[in-house]
Amino acid sequence: MFKYLYDNFSYIIVPLHQIGSIVWIGGMIMFVFAVYPSLRQIPNDKMMIRTSFRILRRYFAFLFPLSIFLALSGVVMEFAKDYAKKDPTLGAVVGAKEAIWVLMFLNLIFAYYKLGDTKKRCMSDDVELALDNLRLISHYLFVINIFLGLCAVYLGLVLGRV
Repeated sequence: MFKYLYDNFSYIIVPLHQIGSIVWIGGMIMFVFAVYPSLRQIPNDKMMIRTSFRILRRYFAFLFPLSIFLALSGVVMEFAKDYAKKDPTLGAVVGAKEAIWVLMFLNLIFAYYKLGDTKKRCMSDDVELALDNLRLISHYLFVINIFLGLCAVYLGLVLGRV
């Protein structure tokens, strides 16, 4: 079944998989380097937190279905191309790429949890801890995912040459 899907629809699956990973990583880069620094210019901390929450909530609502598509399209490509049978090293590269995306998804779930905590903290007037949660998301969790995502894209380029 995977072979059939890949053979007949690879012209759709592969570009959408690549675009999806670019959107995931690019969205985090955009937030870390453009959106969050701009939000920090809002003088009222509570308003800044609420605006950040609304932006990130929309981003996560977009990202969760995208990550499911990336996982499904990755599985189709992996089983259709059967890298492990071609070369054990390629199987290891696929395994490393899968592990990276799983780590990224778990990191994303943790960031989503911290976003919910941010809202609770803001509503209870614990602005300092809410700001700490936003800093954690933008300065650490997203930066880690950007690095991991770029590594996964590189491994995808390696696999694409085979």
